[in-house]
Amino acid sequence: MKAKILSATIFSAILLTALVSCTNNNKIESKPSIKSSSYIDSASENKIPTENKTETPTLSQADYNEIYSEIIDGFRNVIQNGMDDNTEIFGDPSILYEIEGREADFNLGYAIEDLSDDGIPELIIASINEIRNDINYGDLVYAIYTYSDNELSLAFEGSYRNSYYYIGNSSFFYRGSGGAIYEIFGTFTLQRDGKNLKCNDYYFTYEKDESFEEIGYYHNTNGISDKEKSEEIDENEFWQKSLSMEKETVQIELTPFSDSYDVAEPSQLFADFMKNTNYKQADCDFYSVEKTGNETQILFTTDNTLQDFRLLSLFFNNIDDDGNLLYTIEDIYSHGVLTSFSPLIVEMTFYGDMPSYGVSYIDETGKRNYFSVSISGYDGSVELLRINEENIIQ
Repeated sequence: MKAKILSATIFSAILLTALVSCTNNNKIESKPSIKSSSYIDSASENKIPTENKTETPTLSQADYNEIYSEIIDGFRNVIQNGMDDNTEIFGDPSILYEIEGREADFNLGYAIEDLSDDGIPELIIASINEIRNDINYGDLVYAIYTYSDNELSLAFEGSYRNSYYYIGNSSFFYRGSGGAIYEIFGTFTLQRDGKNLKCNDYYFTYEKDESFEEIGYYHNTNGISDKEKSEEIDENEFWQKSLSMEKETVQIELTPFSDSYDVAEPSQLFADFMKNTNYKQADCDFYSVEKTGNETQILFTTDNTLQDFRLLSLFFNNIDDDGNLLYTIEDIYSHGVLTSFSPLIVEMTFYGDMPSYGVSYIDETGKRNYFSVSISGYDGSVELLRINEENIIQ
């Protein structure tokens, strides 16, 4: 399985409280033409007051297209132009700070559909992960907005490492991370008014003592990573629950933000075990970091061209106040240009859960990108996790 590029921002566990509601679990199909209006500048609160607050009247799909168009334009503006100190987006969802670069044009889309089954369609901002018959689909939801009593509100938000996947029946599979040893997942249900989530099941890992030598696996229904208020479960049961929940995801038909303007598709980096690919070693470039007797071969490739591709040593330095891992890096090997027709095989050894190696390259915009290379504790695949420049100590 090819590892998709992920963000390496480390998130703390979030607390979610709400009322429960259940609806249908049919496949969602959004309306392809959503009318846009002006870019929105909101106050810091997650609401936009309109006129006198009254019960929301019956509105048409076209009405909701117009109501949500301001938020859609806000996202589109950030994707096209980036953010600065004066940028204000309604609800200020954290995903806005992670959509730098042109990959967001193709990876993000939106839909206007009634997920909570209250008769009022929500605005869904989600990641596109599949195209079938020229239609874009995705199940990873980054933000949901709703409209009631003449007010817009942000129901909930996610991010690359704080993720919600739609599983039908008004519910979402949640996966998060609080650091290298902390795995979190569970299911949450959007309450009937579309404004909040209620926790159904919540699973997480936590160190059993201050030595960090043994990890415990826990479950509760309160949505809080508190082992004292949770039941400890077996490791195998923990991962089986995760796999079972993940298989329930439902694809949402999405309109990509790139539909409204002409933009070139960006290059992407992929990594996988050489033994899992169809490449022949004679057709690839090769570099060996060291011979340990436990080394494995990782193949790096791209769908286009990446400039100044480098292999890095990562040295864990510290953890900042927000829970982000801080690294010192050193160049191991400079490969130059990585292309789709000439992949690179790197022979390396993985030492424990903390990443020891990383890669960097310059994309089409001239920006240098950094990623750690590790083995996923979830499914054993090769995992590329983005490292933000502010988390690198020079």
